[in-house]
Amino acid sequence: MKKVIKSFLDLYPEESEQETYEEIIEGVRLKGYNFWLLGFAMIIACIGLNTDSVSAVIGAMLISPLMGPILGFAFGLAIQDNRIKRIAIINWLYMTVICLTASSLFFILTPFDFNTLQLSAFKNATIFDILLALFGGLAGFIGIVKHDGTKVISGVAVATACMPPLCTAGYGIAHLDWTWFLGGLYFYLINCLFIGWATFLLARFTRLHLRMNRSTADLNKSQNWLWLGLIIMMTIPGVYLGYKKWYDESQKVKFKSDKERIIELEKKVSELDSIIQQ
Repeated sequence: MKKVIKSFLDLYPEESEQETYEEIIEGVRLKGYNFWLLGFAMIIACIGLNTDSVSAVIGAMLISPLMGPILGFAFGLAIQDNRIKRIAIINWLYMTVICLTASSLFFILTPFDFNTLQLSAFKNATIFDILLALFGGLAGFIGIVKHDGTKVISGVAVATACMPPLCTAGYGIAHLDWTWFLGGLYFYLINCLFIGWATFLLARFTRLHLRMNRSTADLNKSQNWLWLGLIIMMTIPGVYLGYKKWYDESQKVKFKSDKERIIELEKKVSELDSIIQQ
C-alpha cells in the first residue's frame, strides 16, 4: 500500500537537474527575447484593460515573462544559489519599474479615459486570489521539472496574472488615483509572493538542492521568519477584502424582496430580447 500511494504522489523530476537549472536561468534573464516579450505583453495588457478585451488580457498573461524572475529567486533561495538570487531580484525590480512607467505613459496618452470591468477585476485582491497564486505557483514548479510542462506553465500564467494588475497600478499613477495604484500593486505583489513561496516549498520538498550537490543549503531561522512575516502581512488585507466582498453580496441578497428580484430579471430578459432582435 505504501508503494502504491508513493507512486501516485511521487514528484521526482523528469528532467535532469542541469536542465531545470538552465530553464530557470533562461526565464530570469531580461535580455533578448524576454525583453521584447515584456514590452509586447505590457502593451497588449494595457490595450485589453483599456478596451475591456478579455482575450487581449489573457494573451498578455500568456506571453508575459514576469513570472521568470519570481520563480528564479525562490529557486535560488531554496538551493542557496546567490547568483540566481541576485540576478532574479535585480531583473524583477527592473521589469516592475519598466512596466509601471510604460503603462502609466500609455494611460496618460490614450484617448479612452475611463475604467473598465477588466481594470476593476485587478483592483481588489481577496483571499481567493492568494489561494490561486499559491496553488498556481505549486503547479508552475511542477511544470518546470516536468519534461513537457509548457501547457502547465501557460495555465499557471493565466491563473496567476502578473502583468494585468501591474498595468492597473500604472492606470492609478496616470490618473493620480492611489486606490487604483495600491489595489493593483497589492494584487501584483501577492501573486509574486505566493508564487515564490510555492516554488520554494516544492524545491525543498523534492530535495532538489541535495541532488544538485548542495547539501549545505540549510535555511537559517531569519529566512523562515521572513517568509512567515511577509505571508501574514500580505494575507491580512486579502482576508479582509474577501470578507467585505462576501458581506456586501449577502447584504444585497438580504435586502432585496422577491418582487425586486423579479423586476431585475424581467429587465435582463427584455435587454436580451432587444439584443436578439437587433
